[in-house]
Amino acid sequence: MARLAQVATARQAQLQDGRRLGFAQFGDADGKPVIAFHDLWGNRNMRHPDDAILARLGIRLIGVDRPGYGMSTRKNGRSLMDVVDDVMLLSKALKLDQFAVLGFSAGGPYALACAYRFPQIATRCAVVAPLPPMDHAQGFRALHPLYGRLFQMAGGNETFFRLLMRGFIWFDGQRSADQYIRELGGLLSPADQSVLRNINVFNSRREIWEEIRSGGSDNLVDEMVALTKPWGFRLQSIRVPVDIWWGEADVFCAPGVGERMAGMIPNATFRLEPQAGHFMLYSHWQSILQRLVAN
Repeated sequence: MARLAQVATARQAQLQDGRRLGFAQFGDADGKPVIAFHDLWGNRNMRHPDDAILARLGIRLIGVDRPGYGMSTRKNGRSLMDVVDDVMLLSKALKLDQFAVLGFSAGGPYALACAYRFPQIATRCAVVAPLPPMDHAQGFRALHPLYGRLFQMAGGNETFFRLLMRGFIWFDGQRSADQYIRELGGLLSPADQSVLRNINVFNSRREIWEEIRSGGSDNLVDEMVALTKPWGFRLQSIRVPVDIWWGEADVFCAPGVGERMAGMIPNATFRLEPQAGHFMLYSHWQSILQRLVAN
C-alpha cells in the first residue's frame, strides 16, 4: 500500500484472508507513529477533538477499527492476538519500522498484547483505564456492576447474550444517539460528566455510537466474548515500557486494578491522577501522549 497522502482520511487495508481493515490517520503525517486501540464503544476516530495537539507533539496517530467495527470486516471467533496480527500487517503496509501503542479501556488489553507480541517493534505502551483480565470472577467484580454483569453473560451463555444485545441495539435505535451518550455519562463520575460537557467530545462520541449501532450488535458481542477469554500471554512477560494511567474518580473500573497490573509488568509505571475519571483519555490527552513518545 502506498504511503497515505492525506491525513485524517479513513481508509481500508486488504488483509491476507480477504478481510478489510479500517483505519484513520490524524496529526503529523511525518510524525512519530502511535497506533491507537479504541474502547468498547469506540472506533478508529477515538481521540481528543483538538488535532492541533497531535501536530504540536509531532505525532502521527493511527486509529484502527477492530474486526466488525466501522470499516473492518467481521471475523468470527476472533481473539486478542488475531487483532494484534491484523495491526502488524497494517503497520507493514504503512511501512512503519517502529511505533508506540495506546489503548483505552477495552482497547487496553489489545495494546498490551501488541507490546508483548512485538517487543522489537513496539517502542512503548500506554494504557488508560484498561480492562483487567476477565477469565475469572475477580475481573468481573472489578467493573461497574452493570458492565461486570454484561461481560459475565458474554463469557457464559453466548447465544442468549447475542439475543439480548440485538434487543438492546434495536431499542436504542428508536431514540437519538444523544440520549444514549447522556445516559452513559449519568453512570460515570462528575469528572467524566465534565469531559462530556465539552461539545466537541460529546459530538465525537455521538458520531462513533451512531456508526456502531448502525452495524448491529454482533461485533460488540464478538468483542466482549473475546475479552472474557484468556489473553494468550502473561503480564509478567511484557518487556516493553508500559504506562498505566488511571483516574482516581473512575467508577467504571477501580484504580486498584491498575496498580495490581502495574505490579505484574516488569517495566511499568502506574500513574493515578486525582480529579480524573474513566474518560481521562480526553482530559489528560496531551500528558499521556507526551510521555508515550518521549525519547
